[in-house]
Amino acid sequence: MRVKKGLLRHRAIAAALSLHHKLLWRKSPIVEVLGKRFLILPSVFSPVGTLTSTLLAKNLGVKQGDYVLDVGTGCGIQAVFAAEKAEKVVATDINPIACLCAKLNAALNGVESRVDILAGDLLKPLGDEQKFDLAIFSPPYLIGEPKSFAEMGWLCGSDCSVLDEFFGEVWRFLRCGGRVRMVYSTIADIDALISAVRKHGFRWRLVEAKSYPQETIFVLEAMRS
Repeated sequence: MRVKKGLLRHRAIAAALSLHHKLLWRKSPIVEVLGKRFLILPSVFSPVGTLTSTLLAKNLGVKQGDYVLDVGTGCGIQAVFAAEKAEKVVATDINPIACLCAKLNAALNGVESRVDILAGDLLKPLGDEQKFDLAIFSPPYLIGEPKSFAEMGWLCGSDCSVLDEFFGEVWRFLRCGGRVRMVYSTIADIDALISAVRKHGFRWRLVEAKSYPQETIFVLEAMRS
């Protein structure tokens, strides 16, 4: 019964997110986050009205001169903020419209020379020789099978396997001392997150958490043990 109630809750949240994004885009395709402007194209996850994107953008932990990887970049919000200090940002997304959107937003915010956008699923577009100081990840975490590119922004399938896939591969692209910064929620499968982190030899620490009536959103930093 608990699993069924959780699934129904995730479906309700996903439906609300879908409606929110449609209404938001109809109102204005340009949004502002932390003083920066972003164009949101149809089928691209919007950082406005959700809690995760802004909290992560405030806690990226980018150091001057870092080489940064942004996995599942969406509209490019984290890549744009990372590029303020990073020497180079490489961002990936499975949604080709999101890739276009991220490129436009990098140009809109004057950081296009430091941001490369690659189309493909998670880490698959990367070359084996690419190494980074920091990997950023804002994974989908609501249970449900996505039926469109837009729904891939918040639905993670039935088993949250995206976490295991990410942590199982990302270590190969991190330099010695490299780290992961990611955002997650207590309404998601916390056990799946802990399992993936431990399974692939990472240790972690809490960076920041914000509590709300229905959930707590938190940013964690993970490093390879």
